[in-house]
Amino acid sequence: MVNKYFAFGLKICSDLALPELLEHKSDAGFNQVNIATSNRHNWPPIKASEHSTQTVQMDAGDWRLSLEGIGWFRVHQGCSIDWQRWDDSVSDRDLRTFLVSSALGALLIQRGNLMLEGTALVRGGKAVLLLGPPTSGKSTLAWCLHEQGWKLLSSELTVIDEQGMVLPGMQQLKLWYDAAEELMLDWQQLPLVRKALKRYAILPPDLSVVSEPMPLAVIYGLNRREQKDKDKEEVKDNEEVKDKDKEEGADDPDTICAWQVIRQQVALLQLRNQAFQPRFYRGMGKEQQLFIQAAALVKRVVVHRLALPDGVKLMQTVLKDKSLEDPVSLAPKQSQAESPEEE
Repeated sequence: MVNKYFAFGLKICSDLALPELLEHKSDAGFNQVNIATSNRHNWPPIKASEHSTQTVQMDAGDWRLSLEGIGWFRVHQGCSIDWQRWDDSVSDRDLRTFLVSSALGALLIQRGNLMLEGTALVRGGKAVLLLGPPTSGKSTLAWCLHEQGWKLLSSELTVIDEQGMVLPGMQQLKLWYDAAEELMLDWQQLPLVRKALKRYAILPPDLSVVSEPMPLAVIYGLNRREQKDKDKEEVKDNEEVKDKDKEEGADDPDTICAWQVIRQQVALLQLRNQAFQPRFYRGMGKEQQLFIQAAALVKRVVVHRLALPDGVKLMQTVLKDKSLEDPVSLAPKQSQAESPEEE
């Protein structure tokens, strides 16, 4: 059976069901990307770049992933994804975890897209982008915003085109057990992201989503308060950002606040650091492309740092009186939305 989807501006045919992607019901022009099972022994040899690892092999137009106990994946010339199951004990759920993240992300990089590790939500016809590494709280914040009427546009991987439009992408949220408990979700009724992993997926219809590209209004880089000391050390070492968190309200763990990143060079570094798998860009010779696209984006859209309160319950409460559409309203008192990297 061929399953048809539309995601990241691509029409996708897959022999494996991918419920994380938007179903495409039209048969017209369905020829862009194919995902299909294959025999890895028939794959041609690859001349791996110096940025390859034991599990990921890359050259300019070819990408391979080998995961013990899961399977093998190949992405070729931005047009196809081949996969082979490790053995019959591996579930479709475990396979598609890597198909719609690592493999699809590699394919989009091959196609020249700007791929950021973030989650985009929409309200009032405009999108906000939440950037942050794993465990930074993107999905938890996204679900809290969802409860206030925001809709999901893309999670984990976000593609922004040259016009500053965010493309619909992966439409699921993944919540760890602790977060699901604090949010009072019936986690026992939610599907696991992967076996033996206490992380749960929220999918439509339990999730309100947007299926059309939306203009990006603001970018937020998430700062977890418990990581503040570590972040300050990194900033000091790089001499890129000067600490200005001492404004009244900036250190208050019971509120949410944002600072505009004034210097475009610093904003560019923020985007580069939150690119999806920077090693993939280097290994496939696309790093210069990343810089050019990120530089164009920071000229178009303002980047802010967003500090979240400690605790999920407190986050839910504080967000009721805050508007992420208006980052100036989130500025610490007396700061005029000044950036913490400049004085």
